[in-house]
Amino acid sequence: MQNPLPLIIVAMTILGLLLLQRQLNKLKQQAQIKASTPPPRGKPVVNGLHVLGLDERGISSLLALMKNADEKVLATFLAFNRPAFPELDQYLDYLHDYFKNQTDAVPIESFPQPPAGIQLETLSPSERELIVHFEQRKPRRIDRELMAQFGGHDFLSHFQLYCSREVGQTLHIPPFDADRQQFETLVTTGVAIRGRQIPLQQRLGVMKMPQLRQMAEDLKISKKFTRKLEAIEELSQTPGAAVLLSMQYVIDDLFLLKPLSVDPNAIEQEWDFLIAYAKLLTSVASKHVPI
Repeated sequence: MQNPLPLIIVAMTILGLLLLQRQLNKLKQQAQIKASTPPPRGKPVVNGLHVLGLDERGISSLLALMKNADEKVLATFLAFNRPAFPELDQYLDYLHDYFKNQTDAVPIESFPQPPAGIQLETLSPSERELIVHFEQRKPRRIDRELMAQFGGHDFLSHFQLYCSREVGQTLHIPPFDADRQQFETLVTTGVAIRGRQIPLQQRLGVMKMPQLRQMAEDLKISKKFTRKLEAIEELSQTPGAAVLLSMQYVIDDLFLLKPLSVDPNAIEQEWDFLIAYAKLLTSVASKHVPI
């Protein structure tokens, strides 16, 4: 019987060489990041991590949010204030450039060591893929102007409401509707219009076809309508239609969301990136004492 020991030795040697090569690659990556990283800029947050764009009060708020580990609140803070973290941003830029052409998922073992003791393990596999492929150097879509349009610090819930409802179509939102307050907020920010601000032709769109036919009958219109748009166009030109409409719907309960030039998918991806970024920051809080 052939002695298996030499084969085992060869296999162990190959495995050892592969592990050594992987470790050398990680060291090389870390050396490249370190070589390309400029001297620390900004104010220190924790050991190895600095911040730009925040005053002392802002840094205090940042540290409190990092400690509380509420990623949604921290992501909102990041979107609104747009601070920069040179060490972390340099690291993410390197990941993007190094792995951008890799189509397969990048195993966590292949990531170089992040700065300041940041824990990549806090991210899900999909979030790790996102930070690799997201181009953070492009202009951001979620800025103060967009957030102001959608409720400021309550941006996310208002934007999700906007995306979930029919834009450009009159909606009946009675006072007891769970989303009523959000609709009223969107009116004050100019994203929605309400009541008499909505042209009559669009207000009539809230009615169903049987209601429109009944309205036509009440207004002595003999024409038989088969299409809703045709009925709305005819009724909007008929005196008395607005009065009959107000008898069925309280005018201040009618809302219309304006069409905006926003890409919901792009904004959703950017928000997911901010959540992942916030998770990386909160992973530091448990490892360091603030400076």
